Amino acid sequence: MIRIAFDVMGFENKIEQAIIAAKHFIAQFSDVQIILVGDQKQIQPHIQQSTKISIVDTKEFISMEDSPIVGLRKIMSSMSLACKLVKENKADALVSAGNTSCFVPMVYSKLGLISGASCVGLMPYIPAIDKTGFNMVDVGANINVSPINLYHYALMANTYVKVCQNISSPKIGLLNIGTEHHKGFAYHKQTNELLQKDKSLNYVGFIEPKNLLQHPVDIAICDGYAGNLVLKTLEGSLKSVADLMKNHYKKPWNWLAAAMSIPLFKTISKTFDYRNNAAAIVLGVNGIAVKTHGSADSIQFLSALKMAYHMVHKRIIDELKKIKYGN
Repeated sequence: MIRIAFDVMGFENKIEQAIIAAKHFIAQFSDVQIILVGDQKQIQPHIQQSTKISIVDTKEFISMEDSPIVGLRKIMSSMSLACKLVKENKADALVSAGNTSCFVPMVYSKLGLISGASCVGLMPYIPAIDKTGFNMVDVGANINVSPINLYHYALMANTYVKVCQNISSPKIGLLNIGTEHHKGFAYHKQTNELLQKDKSLNYVGFIEPKNLLQHPVDIAICDGYAGNLVLKTLEGSLKSVADLMKNHYKKPWNWLAAAMSIPLFKTISKTFDYRNNAAAIVLGVNGIAVKTHGSADSIQFLSALKMAYHMVHKRIIDELKKIKYGN
């Protein structure tokens, strides 16, 4: 039986959205148990008695405004208790939509690093135009990184994609301002050398942000600052283009063109709908921790629960522990 600790407090949407997802999840998988961590008085009215759902009651939660230090001090928060369940082997994974700046240090402090790993990294899956997509690490866990940190990201992401996404030889690229070997900071050049030396990796060299949606790689490696900027730029650009098209076709003389373009709109919408892949994993910690958007709805929560389930099913932590990290 796969047990998932589900933090259902401290996010921006209604608690019902998390519980709806939990119900759909246990209906789809026969070998799961969900541990809802949060205010029992808010949770209980939305669930019926079930052997697949239990509640860990707490009134305390980490708000979106809390700093990492404040978050760590809230030892009875829903996020902290969910981490504790994984640490004590009472749950196999945890899922949260809470404050990201608190979530990463929380799971790091509670679960610790995998032996040999030098850092943690936040890795989401991002849709691309060929309907597959790519993984990017890091997108905000670490701003200041060393070449060995980035190399370890590549090692961990490579194993994850092989095991959980069934890609036998994932292409790996290092995000930079150009593809030429002399571009970037010193740590880009040093990381490039480390990745080139490791023949177990299918490393293709430097890649530029402008090509990411064309799926040049399966894994994009970068520091957390660059990754967060790229991620938010992609999200904002896609939304702006969608809004521009909607506003353009609302004009009376464009109604016919809009009607003829409906199949194209549906294709674009389906291709870049992040809700079915609306989660990021914390690579490097000694446990499975999945983070979804703070404004998550039931669809996004369900995708996060499924991601956690498959990671447990594939025994990904055992696989990550087999990596020879080196230094």
